[in-house]
Amino acid sequence: MGRRVPNPEMLTYEKEGRIATMTLNRPERGNALCRQLRDEMDDVLDDLDSDDDTRVLIVASNGKNFCTGYDLSEWGYLWGTGEPSRPEDSRPHRRAPIFSRREFHESRERWMRLWRIRQATVGVVRGACVAGGLDLAGVLDVVFAADDATFGQPEARSMGEIHTFGMWPVHLGMRKTKEWLFTGDSMTGTEAEQYGLVNKAVPADEVMAVARAYAERISHVPLEMLYSHKEATNRWWDAMGIASAIAAANDADAMAIAGPAMADFERIQRADGVRAAVEDRDEPFSHHRTYWEAYQAGRAAERAERG
Repeated sequence: MGRRVPNPEMLTYEKEGRIATMTLNRPERGNALCRQLRDEMDDVLDDLDSDDDTRVLIVASNGKNFCTGYDLSEWGYLWGTGEPSRPEDSRPHRRAPIFSRREFHESRERWMRLWRIRQATVGVVRGACVAGGLDLAGVLDVVFAADDATFGQPEARSMGEIHTFGMWPVHLGMRKTKEWLFTGDSMTGTEAEQYGLVNKAVPADEVMAVARAYAERISHVPLEMLYSHKEATNRWWDAMGIASAIAAANDADAMAIAGPAMADFERIQRADGVRAAVEDRDEPFSHHRTYWEAYQAGRAAERAERG
């Protein structure tokens, strides 16, 4: 049997020589991660599992954003808006934190499968890479970003963790992880390179070409060597407890979304919709992109007052 052709309304999957390219293709939804899109990604991984010729997988997106997170339209039933997309979601137990925890752990295993595949994975990030988009970018081997790309976890302000949050301390370190997570502020691609979240930030119109040039260079290395390099490097982090750290983040997420902050978000969403709830959550942070910009603006205002 040949490989299954992905639904082009979700993603495209192409191969050229030893390089495969998987492109998220929901630009009208900001390439938000829905159930079907994740199923299509699993099909790509199934194909790569049996492909001994492909050595590199480029992960890119169509449209202005890499990925704006999980598609909340599929989860509105949990907050009293919209209808369940699956029969099992209408059962009362679906709102129980213990079952949220189970789903989060299943999601984690799907992401970690991408972390462990034999081929090298190279991300191409333009526009927003936030919330669930960080789950995807976090498990890739190498990431190139547009210098004006946006990375952040705004849902940390009221809605919990990211599923592969255990990757943030690895990429950013302890203090930078806390600095950015405590506020949910966004960093630019340039800042993401500075802090270690991405490998290199370049102008947006060059990022795919840079990633492709890197992938071409990788493609000359035998697959068994690439896989050995990945396994040896990943094992360091396995030994330091990355799997248990991500599991802990999933547990915290399941508990956090059952708390009063999420209840307040749900109340606003029921009354006025998800956009209004997000705007209410983010309003105190909306006047400045980061605390540092807020600080500098305050200092500038003080100087102006003094004349």
